Amino acid sequence: MDLITTILITGLLCLIIWKVVISLFKYIQLLNTLRRIPQKPSHWLFGHGKEVTDSKTYSDYIMDCMRGGARMYCIWNGPFPVLGVCHPETFQQLNKQVSDKARGFPDGYRLLERWLGEGLLISDGKKWERNRRLLTPAFHFNILTGYIDVMNDVTDLFLDKLDEASQKSESLDVYPYVCRATLDSMLRCSLSYEGSMLESKEHSYIQAVQRIPALMWKRLVQPFFLFDLPFNLTRFGQEHNQLIDVARKFTGDIIEARKKYLKEHPDLTKQKRRLDFLDILLTAKDEKGQGLSQQEIQDEVDTFTFEGHDTTASAIGWAIYALSQNLKIQEKVYEDVQTNWKNCLSQFKYLPLFIKEVMRFYTPVPMLGRKHSKPITIDGIEIPPGPRFDIFIYAIHHNPQVWKNPEEFDPGRFDVEHRDETDIYGFIPFSAGSRNCIGQVFAMNEIKITLAKFVKRFEVLPVKGHKPQMQADAVMRSLNGLPVQLRRRKLEGSTQLSSC
Repeated sequence: MDLITTILITGLLCLIIWKVVISLFKYIQLLNTLRRIPQKPSHWLFGHGKEVTDSKTYSDYIMDCMRGGARMYCIWNGPFPVLGVCHPETFQQLNKQVSDKARGFPDGYRLLERWLGEGLLISDGKKWERNRRLLTPAFHFNILTGYIDVMNDVTDLFLDKLDEASQKSESLDVYPYVCRATLDSMLRCSLSYEGSMLESKEHSYIQAVQRIPALMWKRLVQPFFLFDLPFNLTRFGQEHNQLIDVARKFTGDIIEARKKYLKEHPDLTKQKRRLDFLDILLTAKDEKGQGLSQQEIQDEVDTFTFEGHDTTASAIGWAIYALSQNLKIQEKVYEDVQTNWKNCLSQFKYLPLFIKEVMRFYTPVPMLGRKHSKPITIDGIEIPPGPRFDIFIYAIHHNPQVWKNPEEFDPGRFDVEHRDETDIYGFIPFSAGSRNCIGQVFAMNEIKITLAKFVKRFEVLPVKGHKPQMQADAVMRSLNGLPVQLRRRKLEGSTQLSSC
């Protein structure tokens, strides 16, 4: 080996050793900082891997920390630390300093990219700003108003299906019906889809989007599965990739059909009373005259089809279940609907309070993730870049430092007299700040219509002995379903609602 080669090899080894030493030094500094953050004892290598094995045990860990008085927590996924906040004041500090989504190696949003790409849920920076600006017109009040009739029609079919099923069984799990109904509304309102999910008892797309987040959580709590290659070699990885192909093919076929139709009818967007979400995606142009690419359109459709139906389904499903568990509250909701119907969503008084309490108590979207690229200070602790920050909304919504009697279901806490305890960071079902949910008005309209028409047709009763096994995946689910008993009411007057 000549001298030059020896020098090059020696220099390379020295550089590698130097990088390793620097990395270890920074890691030790991080460990010293994180010791100041509340956490349970952990193994030096496996972290909390024996205790935290899925989203349920992850939630239990955080709730234990929160009930112990922690405003922030640390959890170890093997050697990878994950930080989180469970108090509104701590979230406010984080929200002002960090807006990027958690897309690093051990983070959940990275694991969703294979499916949702860089849609609004995941993208950051200039791309997010551009696409948010291009998509905002799709959620203008005038366009949302045009969806009301569709939501009415879908809800009527949904109630008919419940009516039919309740005649055959003493009780039924409402959640599968709700999922199909909200997917119908999303597809018909935003993508001009002509089919009906409610007419099918099972659909491969619904099965896929409910299973994918569960597989994502399996990766999040098992460090070995964070690496794509070993995960893809397992049966879970193969199932995961097959399900993503099913989901993307379903939305991809809808996009191609719409593109073909618009090409055959070039004046359609000028003649239509309203443009739906997909029309705007296909025709939107930025200040440079550039539209969205094929991949960007696919990413946004996948994002909104999933987010737009699954989160709303969780809210409606839990709302119906809450009605069955709180009969006096159900009667107040029914009286409000009967008294203030008048074909107008804005007339209801008690129903909106009930919906807010459902979103607090059951928290349809239980968690968000953020990532910081510069040092930040939270609760007086300077935290270097690296760890993911989870905002555990469910814990914030159940924090006894914020809410009086948080485990009591009480819509009255949202009336005017109690607004001080429900400030912008204490109640965040749609997140807060610039990254809040762009579709929240669409979702609230659908929830109000569905619940108002539901209580007008049905009285809902509990199934004796049932206790839901809550699991905070991408949305809050019940592992043992949401069974209820339905009794048909006598229909009175108009059954259509409008936005006014």
